[in-house]
Amino acid sequence: MKASEIDISVVSVSKTFRTGLFTKKQAVKDVSFSIPRGEVIGLLGPNGSGKSTLLKMILGFLHPTEGEISVCGEKSQGRKARFQIGYLPENPRFPKFLKAKEAMLYYGALYQLPHATIDKKADELLELVGLRHVANERIKGFSKGMVQRLAIAQSLINRPRILIFDEPMSGLDPMGRIEIRNLIKKVHLELKDSTIFFSSHVLEDVEQLCSYVALMNEGILKTFSTTEALLSSEAQRYDISLDKEMTRTVDSIEELVSDLTTLLNEKKKIIAVHPHRKNLEHALFRQNESLQTRTQEKIG
Repeated sequence: MKASEIDISVVSVSKTFRTGLFTKKQAVKDVSFSIPRGEVIGLLGPNGSGKSTLLKMILGFLHPTEGEISVCGEKSQGRKARFQIGYLPENPRFPKFLKAKEAMLYYGALYQLPHATIDKKADELLELVGLRHVANERIKGFSKGMVQRLAIAQSLINRPRILIFDEPMSGLDPMGRIEIRNLIKKVHLELKDSTIFFSSHVLEDVEQLCSYVALMNEGILKTFSTTEALLSSEAQRYDISLDKEMTRTVDSIEELVSDLTTLLNEKKKIIAVHPHRKNLEHALFRQNESLQTRTQEKIG
């Protein structure tokens, strides 16, 4: 892949924090990956896994202790790199006395965009996120979901090449999560050349939105792969429903054929055969289980 086709490059990056006079904690440990342009990448991991630290280093908020990060070919700490990024923090905050459109005009001015351009883009983006009807209402009356949508709109004001969303569905009710998930899909359709990189705890959100998946745990990048490759690596399982409400599960097509042949020879009544839906949870679990087994074998 050409360097010009890589939007984010992370090379051997580690981050260590001082936690006391003589103690340190390594939050990110020797992480490397490259993100192609125009993809949607989901960053998974439990609390304390290093997700937010990694995102903050990509954003230029933190300096890596070791390694290098480049954004669109520029050092992540530089001004040029930052102008390429639109950012949604985990808990966005706006001055409550501002109206939605006023907030958009303010953030557009920070990018030094012409007022006429900002005014037009503000209307377009508020329409995109479904807030055009409340453009002249004060933010203090907005729900959390509305604030999230406004934050996504402001992250798009400079038409960035990269969008970084930190836990965009955090704290939302099920309907709010679906709305934000659909909005991210919509944004990706509108900005096909933009790369979206977001962190989440929810596998379902990542599975539905992402072309790439990264999994972190204890500061280590455990998995970085396309969603398609992960799901195709997961063996297809089947349930065979028999009479008298009996069900048996097989783990491969070969095992299915063998069991069906045996059951037919035994004149068993087969009601139905149901394939299991492959999902990201099982694929990631099995892949990391395999990695742990190989690591233990090497140690042994």
